[in-house]
Amino acid sequence: MMAADAAGDRLSRSVQFLWGLAGSVFPPLIHAYDTVKPDSEFPHLGAAFIVVGLLFLMSGGLWSMAMGSEKPWKAIYNGATFPLVFGYLAHAALPAAH
Repeated sequence: MMAADAAGDRLSRSVQFLWGLAGSVFPPLIHAYDTVKPDSEFPHLGAAFIVVGLLFLMSGGLWSMAMGSEKPWKAIYNGATFPLVFGYLAHAALPAAH
């Protein structure tokens, strides 16, 4: 078994985080694949973009832990859907522009 705790099939918190982190990598990779053209130059990414991106990826791992992912597939799903949940909550919290 893979890092299961005393409850049996549940993943440990650190393994939940790692699977959630792995899941949170998918949305930016898919977006980059859809955006970047084969003959285009690689864009210059500033340090702030990289730091915010890494924090966002880590948030997917934390979200997976917060959702209590018992299995690897559930942790990957929770990590991958974090950007959707975050985007919805941010959109709902901001006042509508008129």
